[in-house]
Amino acid sequence: MTTDLSKQQLLKEFESSEFILKTQQQIAKDLGQFSIEFENDFLTFALLYDAILLELENKLAELMKLSEQTFMQYLHQVDLPEKEFLNLLSDSNFLPKISELILRREAYKVYLRAKY
Repeated sequence: MTTDLSKQQLLKEFESSEFILKTQQQIAKDLGQFSIEFENDFLTFALLYDAILLELENKLAELMKLSEQTFMQYLHQVDLPEKEFLNLLSDSNFLPKISELILRREAYKVYLRAKY
């Protein structure tokens, strides 16, 4: 069973600014539970794919500074498969890659809500 959208599927869904905005709001909602706040623009204006990734990467770095346990709780909240996280642990591009996985996972939640 798939747990996210492929990058190609995600980019197709991102043709809709409404889908982008709902994905951004889902990201903000999940991170907000861990006291990570976004600027109001993130909640009200659809951003480009790369801009969302950069913003998410910055917020994840902020979250990681809080504690490893908090970061792991967030990954559980997002429902990111542990296998995918473990595969990236020793990667020098950990933050950009985990940000992309999280973006795809969060977008998948929005996609499922729209479909079902």
